Amino acid sequence: METRRNFIIKSAILCAVLSWPLSAATARAAAREFKTRSPQRALVVCYSQSGFTDRYGRLIGCTLRDRGLAVDLADMRHFDKKRMADYDLIWIGSPVFYYDIPQNVSDWLAGIPAIPGVPVAAFVSFGGPEGNQHNALCHVLHLLAEKGGVPAGMEAFRSIPSYPTPAWDSENQRSGEHLPDQATYNAVRRFATKTLDRIQQGTPISYASEIELRELARMLPLVWLNKKAISAHTVDKAKCILCGACVKKCPVDAIHPEKQRVDRDRCLACFGCLNNCPAGAVVISYRGQPLYGFPEYLRRRKIAILEPPEFGHCAL
Repeated sequence: METRRNFIIKSAILCAVLSWPLSAATARAAAREFKTRSPQRALVVCYSQSGFTDRYGRLIGCTLRDRGLAVDLADMRHFDKKRMADYDLIWIGSPVFYYDIPQNVSDWLAGIPAIPGVPVAAFVSFGGPEGNQHNALCHVLHLLAEKGGVPAGMEAFRSIPSYPTPAWDSENQRSGEHLPDQATYNAVRRFATKTLDRIQQGTPISYASEIELRELARMLPLVWLNKKAISAHTVDKAKCILCGACVKKCPVDAIHPEKQRVDRDRCLACFGCLNNCPAGAVVISYRGQPLYGFPEYLRRRKIAILEPPEFGHCAL
């Protein structure tokens, strides 16, 4: 049976081919100088659904703290954007959804205040090599540069895929079940260190998006196409423990467990509600097949996510 991901990819490719004459613009960093080469206060802001982006952000923060910086780690959904003026170094982390950063992330970045000359860096987590992660990073940096930020670093880190499928058994899924591993965390540490070194040397980075099929595909209504294939999306009253985890993780306030209702129009099909419900109460069917969330997948496969040793003594 055709998987959900394959269905969406085929739809995207077909539409992209039809749209091929449309051009995709590249984005490059403007030639500017850092406001400071000796940042003292760093902010790491993450949007994380299954915990991987947050892990990488936290490790970046711990690495910067070891270099003598004061560091705050914040959840994008609950951080007051006005406080960004308090920091002289800003990191933004996001997963890659539908070949780009999620719409709520781009909307959030578009609404931040001006940060003229502030060094900025972007990082993304992704579950497979086909995710268009390079262009997603460029999108983050472009939005930050529009606010006056000066790009200092960008990097993508692969994790075990957390995109729900009926069987959770694709080749890509199995190939990523060991991630993140020590090599991943070493790459995160190097990224943090090299970015800080680059800032201290006064050397911004340039960046350019790649014009390819996936970049065209992200311009299509992929979320809408995916939601069309979701035949059920609700909350099972008998299982729900009213813990509020789904509400906290929903970036657009679309789920209402007390009413067993999901606002399908607002929903971004991010699957954060399914992947974070501890009681298995979120009900989603895709083309008639029931889905289960990431924690249940980990339990069935007896997978334990590796944590960096720094987390035993670094509290952010």
